[in-house]
Parts: sequence; C-alpha cells; structure tokens
Amino acid sequence: MHSPLEQKPDYLVCICMGVMHSEVVTAIKDGATTFADLSDILGVGTGCNSCIEEVHDIVREELEK
Repeated sequence: MHSPLEQKPDYLVCICMGVMHSEVVTAIKDGATTFADLSDILGVGTGCNSCIEEVHDIVREELEK
C-alpha cells in the first residue's frame, strides 16, 4: 500500500465524459488493459479526443506497477 502522500491528486482526465483519473485507474484494476477497453467502459476518447494521449499514459503507468 502506498502512502497517500505518494499518490497524485485526482483530476479530470476526460472533460467531455466527466471521467476522473481515479475512475480510469479503478477500471484498469478491474481488468481494462487497453484504451479501447476504457473507451467502451468509461466513454473516454469519444468526444473531443483531447484525452487520448493521457489515457494511454495512465494505462502504461498502471500496467507497469
């Protein structure tokens, strides 16, 4: 378990769908392993597309843990 001080503050990743960083992380922990999975589950990347790179980065970071 990580110290709360080591965690990034929660923030809005996908403005169009109102998806927070914590929601993306939870979906990954629940089995989503690709951007396509997260798009299907949370709707990220289906609006203006500005969050696509950030979501890919989050997936990579979480799967490396």
